[in-house]
Amino acid sequence: MTKGKKRKRKRKIYLITSRVHSAWIIPTGKLEKNLSNRRVALLEAFEEAGVLGKLDEQFRMQVSMQRPCSKKKRKTILFLLHVERVLNHWPEEKQRKRKVVSFESYTRTLSNKKLKKRLLAI
Repeated sequence: MTKGKKRKRKRKIYLITSRVHSAWIIPTGKLEKNLSNRRVALLEAFEEAGVLGKLDEQFRMQVSMQRPCSKKKRKTILFLLHVERVLNHWPEEKQRKRKVVSFESYTRTLSNKKLKKRLLAI
């Protein structure tokens, strides 16, 4: 690496299947009593996808997401997780599949223009 040039790290997105329809989704959760949004995000990443890491301090975005099994949308807050460890076994491994896709291929599939623009800016 030459001085003054940043080496671009390979960015990846961890997707999981939804429980009901096996659609590929990003891990999300619902607010839980006595837990902050950030704590819920970390907990859901662990329980649903089996990944551990640190939340990005700068990235936080509220979006309306459509559930795979209905036309209803729900508001959720998205955080960016810098994955430090991928577990071989996790709480929901028997209920979900997990796969890794490139950041670029994931952003190409996004229909939410605001989210897509925000992700491409990081």
